[in-house]
Amino acid sequence: MSRLRREARRLARASRLLAHLIAGVLTAYPVFSLFALTGIDLHGHRRAALVRVWMSALLRVLNVNLYVRGNIQTGAVLFCANHVSWLDIPCLRAVVDAAFVAKSEVRRWPLVGGLAARAGTLFLRRGNHDATSQVANQMTWLLAANRPVIVFPEGTSTDGSTVLRFHARLYQAASRIDGYVQAVAIRYPHESGINPAIPFVGDDDLANHLWRLLGEESIEAELHFCTPLASEGRKRRMLADATRRQIIETLECDADVTLPASYRK
Repeated sequence: MSRLRREARRLARASRLLAHLIAGVLTAYPVFSLFALTGIDLHGHRRAALVRVWMSALLRVLNVNLYVRGNIQTGAVLFCANHVSWLDIPCLRAVVDAAFVAKSEVRRWPLVGGLAARAGTLFLRRGNHDATSQVANQMTWLLAANRPVIVFPEGTSTDGSTVLRFHARLYQAASRIDGYVQAVAIRYPHESGINPAIPFVGDDDLANHLWRLLGEESIEAELHFCTPLASEGRKRRMLADATRRQIIETLECDADVTLPASYRK
C-alpha cells in the first residue's frame, strides 16, 4: 500500500512539474525577450525577481522544506557553495537574486538548459582556458554592477559527506573588484544523516534522478550563510581555502577526500 501511495504521489507531482516547466518556458522566452528589446530591465532586477518566484514554486512542487540560516550579504558578493545536487540551484536561487556559473553540459538539458540560459546563467566549459577567462570577465562585469554571482568551487558534486578542494580561479572576479565572498554550506538532513536520494553523482542522469526525488514524501534542505569575507588584500587561493574551511566547519564533514573521476559530475 505504501508503494502505491508513493507511485501516486510521484505521478501527481510529475504532472505538476511538467505544467510548471511549460509555464516557465511560455513566460521566460517572450517576457525576457521583451525586456531585452525594450530595455526596461537594464539592471536585470525584474528578470531576477521572476526567476526567484519560479524557483520557489519549483521547490513547492517537489515539496522541499527550505531553511535559511545566517545573514545574506548584498551588493557585489560572490557566493561560494558546496555542491551536492542540481537541487542546490533552485534552493539557492529561491533566496538569492544572483547569476549562476554552471558547467556547459547544463545548457544541453531539455527545457532546463534553455530556461537556465534565459535566467542569465553563465556556462563554463571545463578544461578550456579561453572559456574560463571569458566567464571570469563576465563575472567581473556583474559584480562591478553590484549583481551577485553564485559558484560551486568544487567543480563537481559529491554525496554531501565531504567538501573537495576549491578551485581558486573562480574567485578572480571578486579579487578584481575588491568585493565580498560568502560561503554557503548546503545540507540535506535526513534520519540517516544525509538524505541518500539527493546527491547527483556518478552515473546519475537528470531524468532518473528527478523521478527518484518525485517519490520522496518531503525533502529537507538547509542553507547556512557563513560570515562574509572582504576580498581586498586577499589572494584568490586564500579566499578559496577560507570559504572551504567555513563550509567544512559548518557541516562538520570530511575535508581531505578525493573522489575518483568516474564518481564526479
